This record gives sequence, C-alpha cells and structure tokens, in this order.
Amino acid sequence: MREVTWGRRLGNGALAGLAGGVASAVILWLLVEPQIRRAIAIEDAGAAATDAHDHGGAAAAHDHGGEVVTRFQQQIGGTVTIIIVAVLLGLVFAVVYARAAHRLPGNTAIGRSLTLATLAFLVMGLMPALVIPSNPPAVGDPDTVNQRTLTYILVILLSVLAVGLTFAVEKLALRKGLATEWRWLVTAASAVVLATIVLVVTPHLAQPIPAEVPTDLIWKFRVGSLAQLAAMWAAIGLGHGILTYRFMRHPVVAAQTAFA
Repeated sequence: MREVTWGRRLGNGALAGLAGGVASAVILWLLVEPQIRRAIAIEDAGAAATDAHDHGGAAAAHDHGGEVVTRFQQQIGGTVTIIIVAVLLGLVFAVVYARAAHRLPGNTAIGRSLTLATLAFLVMGLMPALVIPSNPPAVGDPDTVNQRTLTYILVILLSVLAVGLTFAVEKLALRKGLATEWRWLVTAASAVVLATIVLVVTPHLAQPIPAEVPTDLIWKFRVGSLAQLAAMWAAIGLGHGILTYRFMRHPVVAAQTAFA
C-alpha cells in the first residue's frame, strides 16, 4: 500500500474543512440566525425606547436609513468567514491526524478521524461552552470581551493539556499490562477528573442577562451555537475519514485521478 503524500493529506483536510464549513453554515442559518434576529429586535426596541425617553418626539425622526451594512450582508460575510475558518481547521486537522493517527482508537481511517474530531469538538466546543457560554446580541458586557477571549484561549490550552495527559495515562496503563477493560476504565476516569479540574480552575465570568431577554432565546442560541460546532467537526471528521479511507483502499485509482 502506497504512502500518503502531504499534498494528499492537506487536500483531504481542505475538502473535509469545506464540508465542515458548509455544515456549520447550514446550522447557523437554521438554528442560530433566528435567535440573533430576535435578540437584535429586542436590542433595537430597547434603544428606541431609550431615545424616545431622552429626546421625546425627536426620536421619531430617527431610523436605520443610514445603515451601511445590512443584516443580510452580515449573514453572507459570516457564512464566508465560517467556511474559510473551517477549511483552515481542516488543514490543521489533517496535520494532527498524520502525526497522531497511530495513537487514536479505531480500526479504520474513518473511525480514527471521527475520534480526533470528537476530541476537537470537546476541546474547542464543549469545554469553552461550559465555562463561557456564547450569548446573542443584547446580552453580556462589551467591556469583558478581552477577558472572555483570554478565558476562551485558556480553556482550550488547558483542555489540550488534559487530552495529552489522558493519552499519557492510557499509554502508562498499556505499559503496565492492564487488561483492556481496566485500561479503558482508568483512561475514562482520568479524562473525567482532568476535565473537572479544568472547569474548576478556569475563572468564570459573570454574564448578567437583561430582564427583557427571554430565557428560551438564550438557551436556543447557546444550543444552536454548540450544534453548529458539532456539525462542523462531525463533517470534518467524517469527510477526512472517508477521503483517507478511499485513498488507502484504492491507492492506484486515487493516484490516477489526482494526475488526470
């Protein structure tokens, strides 16, 4: 069986990232965007009420006619950005997979790719969401943006460290000759303990929710945002796994196609 070249690896990663970006964009438009529109409407209503209170009848003359960028244009820009970021993440995914595939559980490239994608979702999606859940417009203090960004990066770094330590525990258990069942149990317990430590030691920022913002809007937005990341990583993992599996299974045909 012929060795996979770096060009092929990166190509698979880019295509998988493209699929992840499209999947993420679909969830954005279906689940997240409706909640953003609701939040913007609430924010605009609050601003209009404040203007009316402060300026009286003069506020009636104010409208959004001078709006430079429409919401639809923002949506298109956001969609393009999501796809570009997903392609870049797909490239990173391909590099990490090439270096760590032998350490990942699974009997096929598809299984190993999905395992890596699951880890990526946990590290870059679920763990940060548990510490600093995403909020729609009109929620959150703009002055805490830098703090939230630093906290987000910290959670990811600590989560990556936790994943590395978990693999180290699994390797140690294997070296000690533990039975498969006990090895998996020890590894799973280590993962839970390390994840708990990350959640405990990471600072949590207070995010007061205005009374006028419905609770269901917050939760629908947060669930939708998490589903968006889950869809992206699932598509990247599955797409990369299928492409890699097909090439490894039919190397000659794949090579002919690449040079056609």
